[in-house]
Amino acid sequence: MTEHSYLLKGGIIATFVSGSDKPLVFQSDVLVEGSVIKQVADNITAGPCDTLEILNCTGKWIIPGMVDTHRHAFLTVARGVAGDWLLSEYLVKMSWCIQASLTPEEVRIGELAGCLDALYAGVTTILDHFHGAITPAHSDASLEAAIQSGARVVWCPARQSPPTKLFPAMEFGYEPDTSKWQLEKLKELGSKNGGKLTTDGRVTLGLAYDLVGMGPISTHQEILKLARAIPVAIVTAHVTHESRILTMRDADMLGPDVVFSHCNGLHSRTAPDDEAWAAMKQYDCAVAATPADELGMAMGNPTAFDAVQRGVKCGLGVDTLSINGGDFFSHMRTALQWQRGRFHEDIDRKGLPTPRYNQYNAADVFRLATLGGAEALNMGHLIGSIEVGKKADIAVFDTDSVNLAGIANPVLGITFHATSADVELVMVDGNIVKRDGKLTDVPWVAHELKRAAAGVDARWPPEKLDEVWMRYCDTFGIPSF
Repeated sequence: MTEHSYLLKGGIIATFVSGSDKPLVFQSDVLVEGSVIKQVADNITAGPCDTLEILNCTGKWIIPGMVDTHRHAFLTVARGVAGDWLLSEYLVKMSWCIQASLTPEEVRIGELAGCLDALYAGVTTILDHFHGAITPAHSDASLEAAIQSGARVVWCPARQSPPTKLFPAMEFGYEPDTSKWQLEKLKELGSKNGGKLTTDGRVTLGLAYDLVGMGPISTHQEILKLARAIPVAIVTAHVTHESRILTMRDADMLGPDVVFSHCNGLHSRTAPDDEAWAAMKQYDCAVAATPADELGMAMGNPTAFDAVQRGVKCGLGVDTLSINGGDFFSHMRTALQWQRGRFHEDIDRKGLPTPRYNQYNAADVFRLATLGGAEALNMGHLIGSIEVGKKADIAVFDTDSVNLAGIANPVLGITFHATSADVELVMVDGNIVKRDGKLTDVPWVAHELKRAAAGVDARWPPEKLDEVWMRYCDTFGIPSF
């Protein structure tokens, strides 16, 4: 036995495995040695060992840690601010006002809180789209917090700078200097260990890049070439309409390392040979769907199951906790129930026969939240399922809880009934980060988060944000996407 080994006894495992379109549900023990799942079998026995801890999981549900493919963790410092905003409103109020004014310490506590929020919910892996790198100190604060949290993170710093002036015309006065240091920082981080930001590879380097469509395409090609030479694990970009996908296709910038968040404009592109969907499929790109805020912010209809239908990699995300809660189960439910509602609406509108069954079931969204998300991040060989040889990223559910007691089917129970509070134990890379329903490795940071959030609120009270928003609309018109 190696250091920090665990034997999970008597649990009920629910997992997809590669190559299967149905989840496996079975009772079994799970042996974890170091960071890896060593054995999955009935009645595993282990001899005396000072480093082995036996965890009684009798009757409890054991699933692979869930995968969030699109989260802005640092904006947890502005938690609960933007739930009623449109996307256009969010851009002005959050991206160009609140976010542009954050201090490195506010970024640090927001990042740490956002990662801990994910772990508490049983989300063990995050694609973190960090677009708050105003200075090198902001960048360092975000990365240090991501590492400290204990989560598995693909940390994707954005190549962008905030506006230095909004009125009477927008200016980006820091852009030349910011571009220089951000690219130098990317090369520096990538030079140390081939994009591994921790020695064990738990935190890896990516790139968030939303600048395609602005300036010469050759500049964007050069930056992506630089990033891929490191290599970064993922290149991620926001997409509302198909134009960015097609521009990148035509410039030979697509590839299996590309994750496009949202892609709502593709929902209406229903032709079987649609060129945007064809490009996604051809180049093995992925969609990161965040249905809760996509619906609420007028971004368009979610595309998660459109991607599934077309064989395009897809995972789910919560986006930002300034808008939504981080309870991943609510996002799973939103994705599935919206798709069901749309399907039945279409049947009624077309006068088609009433179906005998739903088109999609709990298992379909359970896959998106686990193995589907892992595949979207090109990590399906490491995480996303309970299988021998994979990383020990695991969540265990308390089936005696108020929400789950009496439910026999773990896939249905997790999809429709579970909350973050039902997650009893969470393990990342073989390390327990939540036990008995409480964060353990890094305790919850309520006081620090409240203090930082109060500072943000004091700088940007609602009336001040509304004043900027109204002036922007009067000066430039309402932004559209």
